[in-house]
Amino acid sequence: MTQGSRRAALAAAIATRLTPEVTRKPTLFERLTVRRLDEPQLLRLHRWLEFTGKLMTGVYCMFIATVVLGVDWKDTVESALNADRPIRGAIVLVVVVPTLLFVAARSLTGFLRWRLQRELWRRDVERLSSDGAEHSSA
Repeated sequence: MTQGSRRAALAAAIATRLTPEVTRKPTLFERLTVRRLDEPQLLRLHRWLEFTGKLMTGVYCMFIATVVLGVDWKDTVESALNADRPIRGAIVLVVVVPTLLFVAARSLTGFLRWRLQRELWRRDVERLSSDGAEHSSA
């Protein structure tokens, strides 16, 4: 097999994989979750996820602002968790854990919004495709 024929075979395989029919096809996760929801539920859930993401970002930014402005979270955490005895690694509890929780929660809401948007896009394409078929046959 020559390099040109390998390149052509690879291009054909990629083109087959990236056809609109394949990219529009819902995944198993989407079929088990968002595909089961009707459009008003999808839109409502999308709005709530958007609001949740903005709220989480705002809370995290306020937390970082308090750290920058000098609020002593280390003493607060030590007094809340260990009856005013020093905790080794309290700075990790104060900064790293909230940051990791924020990143994980924000990633989850982003993933869910992406799946919802993909489902909404798929339904719009289906609706426009069926409208176009009706108008072209009339």
